[in-house]
Amino acid sequence: MKFFFQRNETDSEIKIELKTASFYLLVAMIVCWMAISFILQSNEAGSVFLPILIGFMMLRFFALVKVQKEVLVAMRDKRLTTQGSKFSFKNPFIYIIKKKTLSEADA
Repeated sequence: MKFFFQRNETDSEIKIELKTASFYLLVAMIVCWMAISFILQSNEAGSVFLPILIGFMMLRFFALVKVQKEVLVAMRDKRLTTQGSKFSFKNPFIYIIKKKTLSEADA
């Protein structure tokens, strides 16, 4: 699922980069569906495009579920930091999760 996120792991941390292109593609698909359905008032074209939009939304949701679970656990343990913006291609949104050390894991 490298289209939705990229995961890089080192000995001390995990970096998960959310891909900006997939976010903008989702927004573009929603705008296109709304334009087809409401501006052009074409129910036939809108009803053909809607399952594609829903399928992409579900694919993106299920691709990011595992990431979100990991982020929630890291957030609860206060090991999470973020950087970037989900709207920027040059500075994409990145979750940085510090790994537990052996002494923290035993506690």
